Amino acid sequence: MTTTTGRFDLTSWDEDAIDEQDGAKRVRVRNTKTFEGGLAGSSTAEILQVFAPDGAAAYVGIERVTADVDGRKGAFVLRHSAVGAADGSGDFRVDVVPGTGSGDLTGLRGELAIVRADDGEHTYTFDYEFP
Repeated sequence: MTTTTGRFDLTSWDEDAIDEQDGAKRVRVRNTKTFEGGLAGSSTAEILQVFAPDGAAAYVGIERVTADVDGRKGAFVLRHSAVGAADGSGDFRVDVVPGTGSGDLTGLRGELAIVRADDGEHTYTFDYEFP
C-alpha cells in the first residue's frame, strides 16, 4: 500500500429533511469538496444521514472523485459508511468501490481516513494500491 495525505474543503452542502418520525431525523445531503495534497481534485457526494434524539447518528454515501492521485489522473468512487453512539464510539469507513477507477486510476483500491479538527479543518490519509 502507498499512503498519501492532505486536506480538503467542503465547497457546498445542500441538505433536505426527509422526515422526523419518532424523534429520529433523516436528511439527504449533496455536497462538493476540493482536495489538496497527494489527492488533488474535486468530488460530489450524495449522503443519507440519521440523527437520534440521544445524540447517536449514522450516514451512508457515495462520492465521485475526479482527481490526480500522486501524479496519476482519473476518477473513482468512494463508499462512505458510519455509525456512532452518543458516547462517541462507533465505526467510520470510506473506501474505493472496486472497479470504479478510470484513466490512470484504473484498478485503484484503497481506504480514506478523514479527521475533522476542532477548528473545522478536514485532513485525510489515503492508503491505496494498484494491481
